[in-house]
Amino acid sequence: MAKIGLSKPYCAKYGNTGQTVTYSEGALIGKAVELSIEVDAADDNILYADNGPAESATTFTGGTFTLTTDDLMPDVLADILGLQEQAITSEEITTTTPKWYVWNDKQTAPYMGFGAIVKVQKDGALKWQAVVLPKIKFSNPSDTFTTQGETIEWGTPEISGSIQRSDAADSPWKMISTPMDSEADAEEAIKQFLQITE
Repeated sequence: MAKIGLSKPYCAKYGNTGQTVTYSEGALIGKAVELSIEVDAADDNILYADNGPAESATTFTGGTFTLTTDDLMPDVLADILGLQEQAITSEEITTTTPKWYVWNDKQTAPYMGFGAIVKVQKDGALKWQAVVLPKIKFSNPSDTFTTQGETIEWGTPEISGSIQRSDAADSPWKMISTPMDSEADAEEAIKQFLQITE
C-alpha cells in the first residue's frame, strides 16, 4: 500500500493502575502535516548452542516521534507539555481574557496516548488506517520565527517526543488498524482507543 496522506492527530492523557490503562481529556492537536516514527536500533540477542546461533530475540528498546502540524493549539500545547497559565492584566489590552503560557520549574509533561490517520492507496482504492502510539511523552518544541517578506514563508510547528511501552498487558508500543473504508471509521477507532467521547 502506498501512503498518500495524514490527518487528525489526537492525543489524550495516559493513566494506569497496574495493567489497566485509561485515557482522559482527549483532544485534536491541530491539522497534520507530517509524522515520523523512529525506533531505536536494538541488536539481536542471540543464544548460541552447538557452536552456532540457536535462538534470536529482538525487543523494542524505545523510540521517538516527530509531528508537524499547521498549528499547535495553545490550550492543547499547555496540556501536553504541562505548562502554567498566567492572566495578562493590562487594562490597555482589548483582547478578551488574554494569558501567558509559561515554561518554568513547575512544568511537568504528562504521559499521553497519541493517534493519527494515514491515508493509503492499493490497486487504485483509497483506504484509511488508524495509527496509535499508546504511551508517549512530548518534549519542549524548538521555535523558529521569520519576518514576512514579499511572499509568505509558511512556518509549521513541529513537536517531538519519546515512545514508551504501555503498562497494558504485553506492553504494546504501537498499533496500526486494518485498512478501513472511510476516514471517519479510522477516526472513530482512534477515539475509541483514546476514550474520547466528545
